[in-house]
Amino acid sequence: MSIRNLISGALLCLFFSQIATAQFPTATEEHKLLKQDVGTWTATVKTWMGPDGQPAPDAEPMVTKGEEVNRMLGQFWVVSSFKGEFGGMPFEGLGTSGYDTKTKKFVGSWVDSFSPSAMQMVGTYDKATKTLTHMTTGVGMDGQEYKGKSELVYKDENTRLLTMYEMKDGKALRSMEILYERKK
Repeated sequence: MSIRNLISGALLCLFFSQIATAQFPTATEEHKLLKQDVGTWTATVKTWMGPDGQPAPDAEPMVTKGEEVNRMLGQFWVVSSFKGEFGGMPFEGLGTSGYDTKTKKFVGSWVDSFSPSAMQMVGTYDKATKTLTHMTTGVGMDGQEYKGKSELVYKDENTRLLTMYEMKDGKALRSMEILYERKK
């Protein structure tokens, strides 16, 4: 046996012995909360936009349909895939949701077929109202950074309501609402 094989074998044994004794993290209650999103959901999407493409909460909403499929990545992350249409064009998005045990905040990201920039989310959960609220940052269609807020209310185990707001001059302007209903 060559010295190279001997060293490789020793390193492999050391590596596997460390894995065997490692203390892997386990899911927290916050991670388990996110697990309820797993499944396939129909989505009814309402958007309130003015002719300039900016949020217009008093405008007549445009209503479209879509489907979201959520799966767990290990025990810590929910990975979302959304397909639908917006303005008569196909729309597709991917998201991640999790809980950061170091910052004690819910975190997430979102990318989609309409934007060259990712949206980042940081938030908290209110047990009393069953509401997950995120503050969001991203880049709008105009190329400018925007701040926003999202509120996801867990109505029951088969119904979620997401409301998105864009922050303008310290005010939250409703721009989108998605009613998710679990597919049977």
